[in-house]
Amino acid sequence: MPIRELLTDLQNSAFAHSVSKADHLVGAGLQIIHVLGFVLLLASLALVSLRVLGLAFGRQPLPSVAREANRLIWLGLALAVASGILMFSASPLLYFYKPVFIAKLGLLAAAVLIQLLLLGPVSRSAQPSPARARVSIVLGLGAWFGAALAGRIIGFV
Repeated sequence: MPIRELLTDLQNSAFAHSVSKADHLVGAGLQIIHVLGFVLLLASLALVSLRVLGLAFGRQPLPSVAREANRLIWLGLALAVASGILMFSASPLLYFYKPVFIAKLGLLAAAVLIQLLLLGPVSRSAQPSPARARVSIVLGLGAWFGAALAGRIIGFV
């Protein structure tokens, strides 16, 4: 089945109609949850990054700071993804063909991989390699903030 047919079927589904035809406050609420999820994720990631670089929370062990922040990072991601799926389902044909939307999904996937493969191991180490820590932080923050920026741009293109 071609992607356009799949997206059309999704857009014409009862679920999509219930989301798109709901009170306008539902759409606004989904956008608020989406943004708050990203804010929670990015703020927690920034705190871990500051600790990894030794710029904040110097008296607290890195694994301890990372463990607490990771809960908020993944909670923020869950809120952003769940609300994003609901918003996408209401108008998949509108979103899917915007290059910035595809860029957002690519950056989001890259950010999750960087989080799991680079930042996670660095933040669990009591004394991570400074070079690896800096590279992980730059790549991670770049991907996460890039995904957030691309998401913000979606409304303007």
